[in-house]
Amino acid sequence: MREGEPGFECICDGILKNTPFVLDCMMQKIRARRWWFLKHGGTVMKETGEMGTTSDQDFYDKEPVGSLVAHANWMREIEFYFDAYAARLDNALIGTSGNAAELGAGSCGLSVCLSRLPSVKQVVALDISMVRMKRMIELSASVLDGNSKKITPIASDFNGRLPFADGELDVIVFDAALHHAQSMWRTLSECRRVLKKGGLLIAQREAYLSPYRAKWQINKLLRSPEVAANVSENIYLKEQYIYYLTVQGFDVEFMPRSKSSIKNILSLFNGTLYSDGVLYSRKK
Repeated sequence: MREGEPGFECICDGILKNTPFVLDCMMQKIRARRWWFLKHGGTVMKETGEMGTTSDQDFYDKEPVGSLVAHANWMREIEFYFDAYAARLDNALIGTSGNAAELGAGSCGLSVCLSRLPSVKQVVALDISMVRMKRMIELSASVLDGNSKKITPIASDFNGRLPFADGELDVIVFDAALHHAQSMWRTLSECRRVLKKGGLLIAQREAYLSPYRAKWQINKLLRSPEVAANVSENIYLKEQYIYYLTVQGFDVEFMPRSKSSIKNILSLFNGTLYSDGVLYSRKK
């Protein structure tokens, strides 16, 4: 959330009341990181909404595929979260045109999962890096046994205007991608525009901030390769995701889901002590 946007003050006030030291520490380090980057010749990423966030594109163009085993494990994790709502989604799309899109598709793993559903007729895999999608789509399809013929990759930045007509899509999905939005307001507003009434927006494997581990999580984020490369990288409280979706006109359900045995033992605290799961939202 950016200063000056609706709701900025109330969200910050809520955090300040509960974790003042964490927030102060976080903001100081973010400002210091920005100052260091500018001092050494960098530029802060523009929020024009245009296809021009070259830091992000360059980073993901060069991202290595990794070993076949590592890629297979990655795809199985994507599939694990998808399985939590696959049947429900397939039923919800019966009688629709079955038009789906994955934003920030990357490996296209979630697009491949969607392609397996009978009610999904076509999937647009949209990502800033066509290089990465072309490198991974067939590999992902082979691991997940999907129908790559249903998938059309498009190079586009979801931070700008989405390349779809008003009310064109029945479902939009994100896999560990929504938190890369430079402005949640703009991205979710665009999602609302291109979804039909009653259309679905589903976000899985998002980056969740815990009120109890925020300082450690922010420090880890500041040391990440993405931040070092000036890539759009963010982390939010579960309540903030729900807030952004709600104010953009979505009914939101958080579906707990985790592969971690420790987290499953602590499942009663999923959504408070930690958050892991799927945001399943419907346009009102």
